[in-house]
Amino acid sequence: MSINTQFASSEQINAQTSISSKQRWNEKMQQFTENADKKTVFGGRRFLGLNKNNNEVWISYFIDRETLTLNIDTTHELNSIVQFAPKRVTIGMNEPSPRNMMEARQSDAGKVTHNTIRYLQKLIDLPATVGKVKGKCSRQLFMLVSNAVYEGGIELSKGNCRWRDIIDAWDLPSGRYFTIYG
Repeated sequence: MSINTQFASSEQINAQTSISSKQRWNEKMQQFTENADKKTVFGGRRFLGLNKNNNEVWISYFIDRETLTLNIDTTHELNSIVQFAPKRVTIGMNEPSPRNMMEARQSDAGKVTHNTIRYLQKLIDLPATVGKVKGKCSRQLFMLVSNAVYEGGIELSKGNCRWRDIIDAWDLPSGRYFTIYG
């Protein structure tokens, strides 16, 4: 009996990325950094589901560049959700809500679950000193919140950037390591 160990041909394994492709990639990464550098505020929101009155429940955050203050807010109590979102829907600040947020295809991912809500509630309930360095949001706290709520956009023409570009361009401080679950 043989186990299939051939995942790529020798030609594929030894292939090299062209210089022009690497240059285009580096230019794109540089544009993300420039877009992040131009921003004074970064954030977004995530659709979580509907409450008993059929109102949309969202969680949102933003970070201010000057003070490096991170604010997290919800439109309703998280425990008021009676119907969870069947797919991940995230949008940047001041962007309109998409339609059909409660409809999902088989290929959609990011379904909200009880574990999602528990994790988000733990992020909201973190003590004021956890994830901060001299009152400023640390890299790790920002990473945890942005990955759970809104990671950023990739449309360079709209001035979008990603959370990791913000961390680098804004020089968020490194803090002590911590976990959400203690």
